[in-house]
Amino acid sequence: CSEKYHGRGYVNDGHKMAAEFIADEFKKLGVTPLSSSGYFQEFSFDVNTFPSEMDVKIGEKNLAPGIDFIVDPNSGSAEGRYEIHYLKTLEEVEAFKANFKTTKPKKAFITAILAPSTNQIDTVATYRDFKMMAVNYGPVLWITDKKLTYSVGDEAYPFPIIELKKSAFDSTANELTLDIKNKFITQLVSQNVLGMVKGKNSKKTIVLSAHYDHLGQMGKEAYFPGANDNASGVAMLLSLANYYSENQPACNLVFMAFGGEEAGLLGSKHYVNNPLFPLKDIHFLLNLDIMGTGEEGITVVNGAVFTKQFAKLTKINTKKKYLAKIKVRGKAANSDHYFFSEKGVPAFFVYTMGGVSYYHDVYDKSTTLPLNEFDALFLLFRDFIKKV
Repeated sequence: CSEKYHGRGYVNDGHKMAAEFIADEFKKLGVTPLSSSGYFQEFSFDVNTFPSEMDVKIGEKNLAPGIDFIVDPNSGSAEGRYEIHYLKTLEEVEAFKANFKTTKPKKAFITAILAPSTNQIDTVATYRDFKMMAVNYGPVLWITDKKLTYSVGDEAYPFPIIELKKSAFDSTANELTLDIKNKFITQLVSQNVLGMVKGKNSKKTIVLSAHYDHLGQMGKEAYFPGANDNASGVAMLLSLANYYSENQPACNLVFMAFGGEEAGLLGSKHYVNNPLFPLKDIHFLLNLDIMGTGEEGITVVNGAVFTKQFAKLTKINTKKKYLAKIKVRGKAANSDHYFFSEKGVPAFFVYTMGGVSYYHDVYDKSTTLPLNEFDALFLLFRDFIKKV
């Protein structure tokens, strides 16, 4: 999660650098490639990126990318000085929306929307629909008091949507200066990193997985370290690989570091559709995502689905007292376990609870990550692998 990996995204080949790092670690540990062609399984997808400078200025105030604002990851480009039309209420949004297509906003016009504070579904939908209509005519300024949470884009709007923290907005300013340049990449090639440690019983295979990709950079200044999400999961994956390379497991262990998770679980989906050995031969899959805290225990997605395996996990924890709590959860399409379990592979997705809450932002750094239950988690997983 250091800056030299550029947020493990799609600017400056951050995702490739991270994949090469993991492959090198596998090689050092004696984890053999799953394929005769090497550690990598390639796949491709469209992605929107922001490799250039990103400057936003309201009035005379320069705004800090990632701190004062983010752009919608599907944003297009915009450069120049823009007059601000500021909409503060639902009534103003509704009235402006009714006349929007006939008024034909002039060039150098920006729509500034004060995001609703309510979670009322119809109101939220009205604001969202207007925002998505307005971005076809010019840049949109979305002013919010909610946390700035970034993502990965797979298309490019005609103009940018700038999400601005309400605390950074100057309502007296009547002009916004922008220099935002997107680069849309068609069929970018990324990769999964796949390795194996052979067990004493070669008829049984357990998969351990974690996604290594993250959100990359937003301009040249802001990058998203992704320490908890999911450098921590990769660290756990490599810790287990290190242990089993020195202590031969009873069964085969396959280590899968997936790319493209933040872009829509793309790496794991590609693997499930193009498996390197039959999916029916996977006895169990344990997916590790967000391993950096744990003071309030862990949540196990699919724990309510695969109840026998969940009972084994909780029995181990009760006996050894590794973690404060193990919370059960049902099915969810929220990490790389999903497409495996949809194909009938028994699978858990485990994530930690409590502690720092930095997520998809510039603050998710190694220096803020406590890793307070990392060793206990390792021991719990080690014991579970023996019993499952």
